[in-house]
Amino acid sequence: MTVQDNPFRIRPPSGKARRGPPSVNAEEKILDAAEFVFGHFGLRGATTALIARKAGVAKAHLYYYFEDKEDLYCAILERAMKEWAHDIDSLDTTADLRTVLRDYIHRKVDFSRDHPALSRIYASEIIAGAPFIGDFIAKVSTPQLLDKMRMVDEWIAQGLIRPISPADLFFCIWAMTQAYADFASQMAIMKNRRQLEQPDYDAAKATIVQLVFGGVGLVG
Repeated sequence: MTVQDNPFRIRPPSGKARRGPPSVNAEEKILDAAEFVFGHFGLRGATTALIARKAGVAKAHLYYYFEDKEDLYCAILERAMKEWAHDIDSLDTTADLRTVLRDYIHRKVDFSRDHPALSRIYASEIIAGAPFIGDFIAKVSTPQLLDKMRMVDEWIAQGLIRPISPADLFFCIWAMTQAYADFASQMAIMKNRRQLEQPDYDAAKATIVQLVFGGVGLVG
């Protein structure tokens, strides 16, 4: 999917006139490179020259697609918000309760494994006070969360789980799962290895599921 097709729009529309694309898949290469560079150096430390070099494209090609570094940064945030929205929207409220929670936790850990840089970019943006995505969170993410909170309230009303703050349940799941992206280096050092491996993520899934199930009063 290209940036133009992205329904989770954070950036203002560009006034640039577009001509033919400079190369096939250049936009996606630039976005992938930007995800890596912003994830490692942050908004201040990243440069468009470094991103273009990582993408293997001329710097001029980068400005064909993006107004400036901040525009590209917002495009990466759009990626993160789209993934966040997909994960929470895909919760199947008709499925077995244990399956719903287990699948959601597994997807969030998988995202931390597969997109650690994207998770770190999002975390840094939130720590900074969400200057670029605050409005998006208020207008798009919050209604999505409220919808799923009502689902948890129904579970409580039916006696399926213990009374619990629905919002904080999701906050805790996000904190536990995103830690395996944001603090992966610390975890790897403390486990005496170069990086986390699949058994580490499998153990994370099992542990987080056990903690959440225990907290809400589910067994198994």
